[in-house]
Amino acid sequence: MTVQQMLWKSGPTDAPLPPLADGSFLVGSMQAMLSDPTDFMVKQYQKFGPIFRIKALNNKFTVIAGPEACLFLAREASKHFSSWDTWHSLDAEMGASQSLISVDGEQHSRLRALEKRGYSRQTIETQFPAVLNVINGFLDQWPVGTSQVTVPQLQRLITDELGMLIAGQGPGEYIDDVRTFVRIALMTHITRQRPGFLRLLPQYRRARDRSLELSQNVLDAHRNGKRDPNRPPSLIDDIIAATNDPTLMPEGDLVMTALGPYIAGLDTVANTMSFLMYVLTTKPELYEQVEAEADALFANGVPEPADLRKMDVLHRVVLENFRMYPIAPAVPRTVKAPFEFGGYRVDVGTRMLVGTSIGHFLPHLHPEPEKFDIDRYLAPRNEHRIPGAFAPFSTGSHTCLGAGLAEVQIMLTTAALLHYAKFEADPIDYKLKKVFAPTPAPDNTFKLRFVKRRNH
Repeated sequence: MTVQQMLWKSGPTDAPLPPLADGSFLVGSMQAMLSDPTDFMVKQYQKFGPIFRIKALNNKFTVIAGPEACLFLAREASKHFSSWDTWHSLDAEMGASQSLISVDGEQHSRLRALEKRGYSRQTIETQFPAVLNVINGFLDQWPVGTSQVTVPQLQRLITDELGMLIAGQGPGEYIDDVRTFVRIALMTHITRQRPGFLRLLPQYRRARDRSLELSQNVLDAHRNGKRDPNRPPSLIDDIIAATNDPTLMPEGDLVMTALGPYIAGLDTVANTMSFLMYVLTTKPELYEQVEAEADALFANGVPEPADLRKMDVLHRVVLENFRMYPIAPAVPRTVKAPFEFGGYRVDVGTRMLVGTSIGHFLPHLHPEPEKFDIDRYLAPRNEHRIPGAFAPFSTGSHTCLGAGLAEVQIMLTTAALLHYAKFEADPIDYKLKKVFAPTPAPDNTFKLRFVKRRNH
């Protein structure tokens, strides 16, 4: 019997409930979870092991965390977990019956196959010139010598890139509406960091309606033949064609699905890029190495995908950035079939948090986990290859569909920014302060100063 098989087993059990995590009598672990959920769950893992319960006001969760949780999620999720209860209210908010993230099993596989091409690595690797045009346009609108708050700037850039790549157009004037809509929707429906009445406010309702208007405009453009004929078929073309099978893509689900490209990178790739620019601008030795690699990459003009893959230092910086600044500390699920984990029972209906990123901070997997160390990804260490130790895109059937695209986008965008421009942290001695609204990001005191144009 393997260690994993000894750790968990399916079916009802008379084992005790998991231990209750640290917290006060009245509000439980709420304050710790709001201030830094990753740090809190790491400490509870080190105290209780890979399973424990948390209470935050009226919300109760069972947490499984660390490499054990990653292995369980990868091997047993389809049998024991459901995504529906967590995510379906967000589908309904956008007038849809289902989405890739809310369904499981065969329907999830069907939707995943439908959307796979649109979010594939090939989507960006065949359009490097177009991505570089977006980046140069972004820099042209940023006055040299000025500083900008990092996160919203990179949200704008990343969403422009993804909109162009996947939907054929950027969000344009709708970007602030999409940002407001997504932030409030996630914080009220999913993370529950904010009360639901915020969705009744005019600001939110306008942002939601404007976001859906953007999506409808994209659909209309493709249906009316306004799509650039020189561009390959996109996600939008694929989902429109799929309405021929209403069991796969009901007409009412199109608007929400077409909004996906504008949501996909807003709180994921953009926040990851913000942490990455923090790392580079506060570690001059790494900045210089990546800048040199970037200049070599562009020495002969627009690079080939194979050339990008040869950027050794940047690749390892990106991997370490994924490890130290995971965008999703845990993924929410609901239990649909009981099981025993680590000697404790988990009952049907239990709300779960699967701490897929907690292993990133465990010293027995990543020595000195607080240290930014890009040599972790060199042989013989290869810490990212330890089973369950490294899961920046989650794991199992719901592993991020756009993981390959995101990694290429982050590497290409970073290389281009450093090749075409010189940046500094502002203030130059900025000390990282993270916010969780709803996902981790540097706070608004972190700004980038555009020092000068390079290699226009």
